[in-house]
Amino acid sequence: MPKKQSDGGYHLKDSPFFRLRSRKQLAELLRVSANTLDEISHRSDLYVRRWKHKKLKDHERGAWLKQPPPPEKAESYRPIDIPDVQLKAMQKRIGDLLGRVKAPEFLFSPVKGRSYVENAAHHKESKAFWLLDVADYFPSCSANNVAHFFHRVLECSRDVTAVLVHLVTLNECLPQGSPCSPILAYYSNSHVWLAVEELVKARDCKLSLYADDITISGDVVPKALIWDIKKLIFGNGLRLKDSKEVSLINAPADITGVIVKEGGTHLPNRQLKMIAELKQLRARTTNPKLRGRLDEQISGRLSQRKQVENPKT
Repeated sequence: MPKKQSDGGYHLKDSPFFRLRSRKQLAELLRVSANTLDEISHRSDLYVRRWKHKKLKDHERGAWLKQPPPPEKAESYRPIDIPDVQLKAMQKRIGDLLGRVKAPEFLFSPVKGRSYVENAAHHKESKAFWLLDVADYFPSCSANNVAHFFHRVLECSRDVTAVLVHLVTLNECLPQGSPCSPILAYYSNSHVWLAVEELVKARDCKLSLYADDITISGDVVPKALIWDIKKLIFGNGLRLKDSKEVSLINAPADITGVIVKEGGTHLPNRQLKMIAELKQLRARTTNPKLRGRLDEQISGRLSQRKQVENPKT
């Protein structure tokens, strides 16, 4: 059973997955019967593919498609593999248990209690910023890396490792749509990010990782450091999006949707504009229901502004 943890989480070697030796123990840990685990571990029909619009909200028309989008709209959608209900419950349990492991200081997502605002605030004292973005992060997290994590790092038996890899991967990689893919994306590549951290610290800079967003900052961010980081990332089978790379010196930086400038964090101008437009619409409307909905939207955005401008330290 899971071991007692401190407020900061437990170490990997205290994880209940550490040296897990039998399917029976794994079934107990995942809160399913041995028969259910055996059935799931032999099934190949565990996912349904859908396509999710990158910007539309779930309830909006066209947000989800059952068929691939037409070529002219393909860039606006990403494929999502939705797991079977029983499998999803097991994946959620795996993600929850791994999420209890004490995370390194540079990791902000997926870490419970750490936010996109704190990720940006981590860099608020810096003058120079270099932003990078991992391309196709989940598809690039191979089943081999996942197996290495469970077998070599957590020292699970080969049998247990094989079952876990089946539970958490699809087509030899981590699927979009699995609740444990975000945390496994980190741990299956943790050797890369820990090595990146060493490079960054050696140059007196700061690193943060928010899912697939990488931010390096400091008084100066040397080009040689970025070159070494890129070599390390590419050498381990990951790629970066050229279109998302940004280098800034003494200029506002948009870090995970938060503007970092002058030693503080701020809402982007587009968000401030939206608040102003909502207030103007609220002043003009005489419809009580619409006024109530606008009040809720304005309140939510003002709360977001307060959170961004007064982050936890």
